[in-house]
Amino acid sequence: MPKTIVEPQRELPIIAAADVIVVGGGPGGLPAAIAAARRGMHVLLIERYGFLGGLATAGLVAPILGHTASNSHTPIVEGLLKEMTERMHVLGGAPTWDAACQEWGVRFDAEAFKVVADRMVREANVELLLHTFATDVVVEGGVIQAVIVESKSGRQAVVGKVFIDATGDADVAFRAGAPTVQGRAFDGQGESMGSFIHIGGVAHVTEAQKAAARENLLAAMAQGCFRFYTNGFTGTNDMHLTHFSPNMTRWPGDSTNARVLTEAELGVREQVWKLWEFLKTQPGFEDCYIQATSPQVGPRESRQVIGDYVLTGDDVLNAARFPDAVARGSWYIDIHCPLGHTYPVHMCIIECPRGEACPYWAAEHDRTMHSIDALHPPDGDWYDIPYRCLTPQKIDNLLISGRCISATHDGMAGARVMGTCMAIGEAAGTAAALAVRDGVNPRDVDVAALRRALQDAGALV
Repeated sequence: MPKTIVEPQRELPIIAAADVIVVGGGPGGLPAAIAAARRGMHVLLIERYGFLGGLATAGLVAPILGHTASNSHTPIVEGLLKEMTERMHVLGGAPTWDAACQEWGVRFDAEAFKVVADRMVREANVELLLHTFATDVVVEGGVIQAVIVESKSGRQAVVGKVFIDATGDADVAFRAGAPTVQGRAFDGQGESMGSFIHIGGVAHVTEAQKAAARENLLAAMAQGCFRFYTNGFTGTNDMHLTHFSPNMTRWPGDSTNARVLTEAELGVREQVWKLWEFLKTQPGFEDCYIQATSPQVGPRESRQVIGDYVLTGDDVLNAARFPDAVARGSWYIDIHCPLGHTYPVHMCIIECPRGEACPYWAAEHDRTMHSIDALHPPDGDWYDIPYRCLTPQKIDNLLISGRCISATHDGMAGARVMGTCMAIGEAAGTAAALAVRDGVNPRDVDVAALRRALQDAGALV
């Protein structure tokens, strides 16, 4: 059998031309599209699912993290995130913004998120293509000419002036030839993937029954019966208190590899089923059931673009400030074990509870982080996301948004959470609009003007 085939050359129809093309409708792409459109740009938003939200909806990830300063109730991200929260609140799908700032994250209902996203996109006159994959890029002289898309309509092309890669995996940047890295420097291993679940039939479970089941589950984990990374299966992370919405699964591997993703999907669903089988045996949980598993396993880390600046773990820990700051982050160096180890491991720290000498620390990490507390920025503080993290090397008319911005393995572990990604997205969309308006490449945008625009919109507080 031959190892390759030659695809016949063919002409592709151009189905759309826009000022700004955003690929990916998740936390990094949705605000980017809205921000650019509100500044008068013709925006095309391409999303692979039949709904917007990315891991907020397809991954059932909740709550939205990074909206307040470290261990504080002071908001550092507002703008479109605040607007979405308030609009979800009207639908009963989120608390008020003020109430959300008193909690460690913005709890929300995934269906309310979808509806609010739909409405905000329509109101901004964003052109939307759902059920559409970006599969290739046409580049000439470091400038993207077109993005090739695949859908039920076939293989087609879209053209634009400025492109925003909000795929989470840097798919556009990678295919355009922008330099990228993946995972830890010495072996390429990225953070493990995971899946959120909803467990129903538990509204009547008492606190004493929860505590007893938790202790029994911990004991089973200690004996190696289950591969969960936390005992928080009674967590109510989203807006609803009538079901549990834990984030317990963990699966290692490269989330840009389809075979690995396939194994991850199969593996985490098996983990979820085993958890349910255990819970059914616990007093008070006899009627519990699996209400939902996330439509996709959730990657935490894959490709990172190499931009004009690379955000580092030291930037996170030292609450770094930059003159070209366009977003803020406060989440800590939250590295879920790249090797997929689970209980009693939670975060990647030098004194791993497994009692093993992890090669990551020996080969790469020159800091001494003896506890999770040492992974946080100072209390009440934050770190800046410089605009240069959004501008990739070698490609002139491309901006990066979301978790695939220019960052190291440990820098990304802080900046990848949804609140920070939404702030980055609003900055990317605003920058794209200014670039088109002024007829310049995104790298040459007047950053002072960009910062003023973000401050006026309430995105930089």
